Amino acid sequence: MTENEKKVSDRIRQRKRRYHLTILILMVLLLLTLFVVQCELSKMQSDMLAEREAMLDSISTYDNLRLDSLKRYNDSLEAARADSIARYNDSLAIQQPKELSPEEKAHQDSIAKRRKEIRDSLEREKKALEDSLKQARAAVADSIARADSIRKADSIAYANRDSIPPEATIVPPEGRYYDPIQLKVKCDEYKCKTYYSIGDTNHIQELTKAVDYNKTGDVYYLAEDSAGNRTAWQKVHYDMASDNVCGKNAYPVPVNGKTVCVDAYEYPNQPDAVVKDMVSHEQAKTLCANAGKRLCQFDEWSAACKGKDNLRYSYGSSYKPAKCNTNSSKARRAGRKEQCRSWYGMYDMNGNLWEWTDSPAEGAANRYLVAGGAWDTQNQSKCTDTKYSFYPQNQYNFVGFRCCADAKP
Repeated sequence: MTENEKKVSDRIRQRKRRYHLTILILMVLLLLTLFVVQCELSKMQSDMLAEREAMLDSISTYDNLRLDSLKRYNDSLEAARADSIARYNDSLAIQQPKELSPEEKAHQDSIAKRRKEIRDSLEREKKALEDSLKQARAAVADSIARADSIRKADSIAYANRDSIPPEATIVPPEGRYYDPIQLKVKCDEYKCKTYYSIGDTNHIQELTKAVDYNKTGDVYYLAEDSAGNRTAWQKVHYDMASDNVCGKNAYPVPVNGKTVCVDAYEYPNQPDAVVKDMVSHEQAKTLCANAGKRLCQFDEWSAACKGKDNLRYSYGSSYKPAKCNTNSSKARRAGRKEQCRSWYGMYDMNGNLWEWTDSPAEGAANRYLVAGGAWDTQNQSKCTDTKYSFYPQNQYNFVGFRCCADAKP
C-alpha cells in the first residue's frame, strides 16, 4: 500500500469515526431530552397530587374550626340560660305562697314568655347547628369523592398512556451447550415481570430468579411491564449435548463432512479476557501453533458463525445493533456481549475484531481474508463478510484471530 493510499485510508477512517461519534452524541442528547421530559411530567403529576391533598387538608381544617366555634357558642347559650334561670328562681324564692297581684302576675307572665322565647331560640340554634354540621359533612364527603375520582382518572390515564409492550431477551441464547445452564429473562423496562414455560405455553411460571436447565427442547418466554403490556410468546431451542471432543473453550463444528474444533473466544480464548489485536498473520499462525492448534480456514470460521440454520449473523437472520459489539469505538473483552453467541458456542464472531483466517484472498497475491467485521462495522459484520486488503506482515488495532483444530477421531 502506497503512502497516498494509507493517507486516504486514514482520512476515510477518521471521517467514519467522526460520523459515528456525531450519531452517538445525538442519540445521547435525545435520551437525555426524553429523560428530562419524563422527569418534568412526573414532577407535574406530583405537584397536582400535592395541591389536591392540600385542598382536602384545608377543607378538613375549616370544618374542624367551624364545628369548634358552633360548640363553644352552644355551650355559652346553655350557660347563660342556666344562669338566668338560677337568678330568676332566686328572685322568686318566697317562704309561703301568696296570691299574686295583677302587677306581679303580669310580671310572671312576662318572665314565662321570655323563657319560652329563650327555649325557642335555643331550639332554632340547635337545629341550625345540626343543619350546618350535616352540610359540612356532605361537602367534605363530596370533596373526597371528587378527589378519589380525579386520582382514579389520573391512574387510568397513566395506565392507558403506555400501550407499547416491553422487549424481552432470554440468556443464555439458544444453541448447543455441554454443561447445565441457568435461564434468565431480561426486560428493557423497570418493574417488569418475566415468565417462562418449558415445552409449550401451557406451563407458565413467573421467572423471579435464574433457574437451572439441562434438557434438550423448546423454552418459551415473555415479559409484562408495569402497565400490563405483554410481549408475545417467544421460543428458543436448547440442545444439551455431552459429546464435546474439543477440550476447554472449544467446540465441535461440522464442516464439509468433517468435524473441526473452533475456539469459543477470540485469542487468547478465555472468557472476559482482553482480546489480542496488533498481530500479523504470521504471528497469529505462530500463536495458534504454540497452543497445539492452527489458524481457521474461512469456510471453518463461517460454518461456526452461521450455525446449523445457516444464519446471516451468529444470533439470527437480521441485524440487531445491541446483540454484538458492532457500533462502538473499541473492542470489548471476550464474551461480554452474551447474546453474541453462535449455535455451536462461539462468541463475538460478528463485530468486536476482524479475525485473520488462513484462506488466501482470491485474485490478490500474498493477502489473506479477515472475517466478521469489527467494533464499528454495524451491519457489515455478517458471517460471510470478508476483507482482503490486509498484508500478512501488517498489524492493526482492529484485527485479531481465533484458532481451530481438527477433531480427534
